[in-house]
Amino acid sequence: MKLFRRFFKYLFTVGLLVSTVLSSGALTLDEARELYKAGKYEEAAPVFKAQLKRRPNDGSLNHWYGVCLFHEKKYTEAEKYLKIGATRKVLESPHFLGDLYMAQYRFDDAVERYEEYAASLEKAKKQVPDSIHEAIARARKAKLMLQHVEQVQIIDSLIVDADSFFAAFKMTPESGRIGTSESLNIDIPENTVGYVPEREDKVFFGMAREGKGEDLCTMNKLIDGQWSKITPLPEGVNTDRDEAYPFFLNDGVTLYFASNGENSIGGYDIFITRLNLENNTYLKPENVGMPFNSIYNDYMMAIDEMLNIGWFVSDREQIPGKVTVYLFIPNESKRTYNLDEIKTDIKSLALIRSIRDSWPENADYTDLLQQLNEIKEAKKEKQPDFIFAIYNGKHYTSLDQFTSQEARNLYIKATETRKNIVQLESKLSELRPQYTQAQGTTRQRLSAEIQALESQLLSLSAQPEVYENQARKAEIETLKKRH
Repeated sequence: MKLFRRFFKYLFTVGLLVSTVLSSGALTLDEARELYKAGKYEEAAPVFKAQLKRRPNDGSLNHWYGVCLFHEKKYTEAEKYLKIGATRKVLESPHFLGDLYMAQYRFDDAVERYEEYAASLEKAKKQVPDSIHEAIARARKAKLMLQHVEQVQIIDSLIVDADSFFAAFKMTPESGRIGTSESLNIDIPENTVGYVPEREDKVFFGMAREGKGEDLCTMNKLIDGQWSKITPLPEGVNTDRDEAYPFFLNDGVTLYFASNGENSIGGYDIFITRLNLENNTYLKPENVGMPFNSIYNDYMMAIDEMLNIGWFVSDREQIPGKVTVYLFIPNESKRTYNLDEIKTDIKSLALIRSIRDSWPENADYTDLLQQLNEIKEAKKEKQPDFIFAIYNGKHYTSLDQFTSQEARNLYIKATETRKNIVQLESKLSELRPQYTQAQGTTRQRLSAEIQALESQLLSLSAQPEVYENQARKAEIETLKKRH
């Protein structure tokens, strides 16, 4: 009997040992810490959890396990352990608590914890990184932004591959094209997404520049079909951080783009600016706010003014290799939620947890989405004479719509100049083959004629756009006077 009890005790001890080994994945604490340092939080977490059963008040163990849970997005659980870490004076715990509160949109708590972390560093006579000051500023901006979430109808969302998200932008031809070098068939940097307007005479894209971040740049299509050298956009857009993902409205003046600069609340944010035609510079960009922007990466806002549909991209769902493309109905003017009247949590609306929460009562977008899916097959009953953007949402399709005679004449001048350019290009196409086969005085005569035509083209190439911008300005001034 005594022997049996000893044997049973032996089996129990071995079983307990085996259970402990299995529960910790047969890893030592030192091995778990190495996994932790390597960012393999899911593998390290069981070891820290097992160790905490024996040492529940250990500050470092609580911190390590809390960080693992944070990276697994188990924020409620993670908070408990990181708070113990902070109480036990683990230096980095307040930093991670700040990040955790940002993820939960608890921006006041985030500021408090970031400031606590900065104070601890100063007390330890360590330098406070610029990243912490920036994190505090981002949290404060986000708090203000959360109080003014735009009331916009998000009509659909699509989870797509991050590398080819632009395939989900089913825009009408009038709104231009978005894509990579391969899909646009234009030689732009390989790891960037560009935008080509309807006329296909320009391309806009983000490009890494030496000694700076990524800048918004452009190229113009030349007379011979080649592209000009890469030129950064005029002053007012690019910063020492990254700017990318450009899109212009049909007016050629209103620009949406993404930036991770100081006015962003996390990663890329979407901004809007307008070209000042007086001095060819851009007005100070404005953050478009929530729900379009989040603490994650948000970018590539595009609006099809023909269909009154907009798109933007976000990785707020944090799915590896995937992003979410959101479809929305643009507002004519910005309307924000009244925090005293809404029934849904404003954080949920800001994060777009449910697109239906943004819909008016009895809304149904089935027909609109169907129209979007069939856009390439759709045929117009009557083609307009032209499409000329006056300002956001207002387009002219015939000369009769102009209220300003000056604007009308300038637009006609732009059209006639463009026709003249086409005629000159056609003539050059005829002369160049003749030149290659000619000899003697005939070759000299053709050379002089070709050079004269090329000179004419060079002087005319920019004129249509100049006339159109002048026409637009004159028309807007007349409309303002009438109202």
